[in-house]
Amino acid sequence: MKKYCLSLLFIIINAIILLCFIGCNSGSKHKSSINLGGIELSVEPGERWLGKKKIFIFSLDRTPQMAAWIENAQGNYVSTIIVTNKNAKNKWISAPKEGRPEALPVWNNKIQNNINISQIDSVSAATSKGAVDVIIDNNSLINEQEYSVYLEINHSFDYNDFWTENNSGVNGQPSLVYHAKFIAGVPGRIELKPIGYGSVDGSDGNIIFGFNGITTALEIIKNVYLTVN
Repeated sequence: MKKYCLSLLFIIINAIILLCFIGCNSGSKHKSSINLGGIELSVEPGERWLGKKKIFIFSLDRTPQMAAWIENAQGNYVSTIIVTNKNAKNKWISAPKEGRPEALPVWNNKIQNNINISQIDSVSAATSKGAVDVIIDNNSLINEQEYSVYLEINHSFDYNDFWTENNSGVNGQPSLVYHAKFIAGVPGRIELKPIGYGSVDGSDGNIIFGFNGITTALEIIKNVYLTVN
């Protein structure tokens, strides 16, 4: 009986270790998925997903600021899919009263110019090192209508030889914008491609097409896909 109990205890301990191992490895992939009731946006982080910030002798990991939203074929804002908490709630450490519109200037301009912003709080989330799953209402989309999905992402203090402290403020390299078109209700898997970047000082919501001076910011995200089921 004693031998049987010891064997059972050994099996249980090994099972716990295996579950912990699986959990740790699944978290280390840093894959974010946002499900829109039949539409899923999957973000696979790249090598620069975690930025570095030195404070005295310490080096701290920084997760990026991010927002994703949908527009109709006429370019009108429809809804926000997900946005990081700091931007949604405009709560920044050591920031001016107006916050940091330069972090995600394209998205920030979109919501400022639209009254349909009541859902922002419901889709806000902290940027995680692991998986993030957010389910939102998809009733705003009309089947067989064409839409655009945008994703904007930014690291603070993301300096390089072109975007320096002298010409880019807190940002460093400006926010990158990814884009794809899809038709609601038509199954498919579409890759979002980087198309340009936002205003480095947050003064407007325009997308500057191209990647002038952009280097490591292109490595924050490895892949972004929209899957319509």
